[in-house]
Amino acid sequence: MSRTVFHVSQTEESRDFAPPPGYEAWGVLQSGTFDNITVLARVYRDVGAHGPGPEFLLACPSGTGQVICTVSRPLAGDGQRKEKEYAVHGSDGGFVGCVAHGRSPCGVRQAWRIRPQAGGPVAVGYKGALRGWVTFWGTIPLLPVLTVVGLLHDGGGPSTWMWGMPKRIAWRGRSAVLGGRRVLRFTTYNSVYDWDSKRLGKELAYAQAVLYWASGVM
Repeated sequence: MSRTVFHVSQTEESRDFAPPPGYEAWGVLQSGTFDNITVLARVYRDVGAHGPGPEFLLACPSGTGQVICTVSRPLAGDGQRKEKEYAVHGSDGGFVGCVAHGRSPCGVRQAWRIRPQAGGPVAVGYKGALRGWVTFWGTIPLLPVLTVVGLLHDGGGPSTWMWGMPKRIAWRGRSAVLGGRRVLRFTTYNSVYDWDSKRLGKELAYAQAVLYWASGVM
């Protein structure tokens, strides 16, 4: 396994770069911490409501404008799944796959599916571990108590450290090729993505990370 750990940053410093026309500096993907930070990609987001261009554009951090990948606007799915599908194109403009956002088969949890081009092995992730959801729903009756504790702790009600829907998610392969192996994981600890670069291409990994973060996970 070739493991790469990175996270999304949207601090003011992480958006201090010039975007191309029609886009805004949205954030960066970076690895490392403190004085040893490596920027993996700059992320731009389209500012037009219905423009013809991609919704997200990921570029190399060198500032040359070299594109890593683009993420299209979502296409609404048909039928009962009603998925939103985002097409991902590589640096040469070629289609590399898509990321789909829908629901789990039972309709309970949010589902994210990574589908490489040409029928490659699909990876699926469900938002929140089952244990996390059981804990979450089990603590709802304790919300009044948690509210009081939150007020005493920081004066602002229940804090995210003690209350909030589960956000952790692990994308696992659904094929004989990947055999259920984890190819990408998001953990709320420091909002880190743990990526297996040998089993999932950079373009799809980066695109999925940006889309999951942009969905309002934090």
